[in-house]
Amino acid sequence: MEHNEDLARLEQFVEKLVDSHNQLKKEKNEILVQVQEKQQEIAQLQKMLKSLQEDRSVMHNQVTGLIDRIGEWEQIFDQEGAAPNSNSEESQAQNLSNESATLFNVATEQPS
Repeated sequence: MEHNEDLARLEQFVEKLVDSHNQLKKEKNEILVQVQEKQQEIAQLQKMLKSLQEDRSVMHNQVTGLIDRIGEWEQIFDQEGAAPNSNSEESQAQNLSNESATLFNVATEQPS
């Protein structure tokens, strides 16, 4: 009888080990699925980040171009202001209008 009791306890212990093993396998598979989902999310976020950085670069170039054009416009304006008033006011207004039109004529650049 003693052997039967020992055998029954051993059987219960083995059943608990098998149940624990199966539970751990299940948890491992769930974690692997979560890891795969997170890796996909990371890849999507990296792609989005790259796109946003390219957009930022394009905008930076456009703003820099605008600032340069404003600087050029200010230099021309200063030069015209320093020159003698040989032009009529109408002619100066036309020149200023033409320069202002080119100031905001910025070509959009595509990221390389």
